[in-house]
Amino acid sequence: MSLNLIGNAVKFTEVGGVEVNVRSFPSSDGKNRITIDVNDTGIGIDSEHKEKLFRPFTQADNSMTRKFGGTGLGLALSQRLSHALSGEISISEGKLGKGCTFTLTFIAGCTQDRTKMPDPLHRPIRVKSDCLKDMKILVVDDSPDNQFLVARLLKKNGALVETAQDGGEGYRMALSGSFDIVLMDIQMPTMDGYQAKHALDMRGYKKPVIALTAHAMMEERFKTEAAGFAGHLTKPLIATELLKTVASFGKTLH
Repeated sequence: MSLNLIGNAVKFTEVGGVEVNVRSFPSSDGKNRITIDVNDTGIGIDSEHKEKLFRPFTQADNSMTRKFGGTGLGLALSQRLSHALSGEISISEGKLGKGCTFTLTFIAGCTQDRTKMPDPLHRPIRVKSDCLKDMKILVVDDSPDNQFLVARLLKKNGALVETAQDGGEGYRMALSGSFDIVLMDIQMPTMDGYQAKHALDMRGYKKPVIALTAHAMMEERFKTEAAGFAGHLTKPLIATELLKTVASFGKTLH
């Protein structure tokens, strides 16, 4: 939830910066009330559009989708998750052209026994630190923070990584480069992932292209499979799942 709020703040802030403040308020029942404020100096929002942001598939206005991309699902899903934790996401401050402050509050329990080992079924998959050694990977995503995080993880595991900021640039780089695999975001402005994949297919591109999507519904997985994507990863990405999927096209996990 907080990552989505921070990602949105970065996405809509071209000048200035983003500030995150976290506060914890303990209670007598052994739980903590956590408050996270995400303050940005971005494009802001007017009062009549505030409530729209938490409706599924809705953004402040249609120009947001054209300019910045996105589906309008992120805040709605984050709000549902906050409610599941007895919490809430709200816009505590916001003026058009003056930035916004989103506030997330939720209840968190305190772990009494920090030495307790996790359930073996929930232990992370172990991977070699060089499981992607010398693999050339193209990451296509319109979000700079997603680009940075994915590229950093892949590089730490031995990959050679280049990035593209939209489908059109990704299409051109894929054709001109010698990449082993392409990680393609689905929802992007100008040319989305489906359009880029179709354009590559029309040029006879044969290297595997993996879809990255915020849609967790099974219908979306069927759609990417029908479009010819070699794999499907759902955001927010899980590091071990990303490494395992990418490595399966050239390296071995253990």
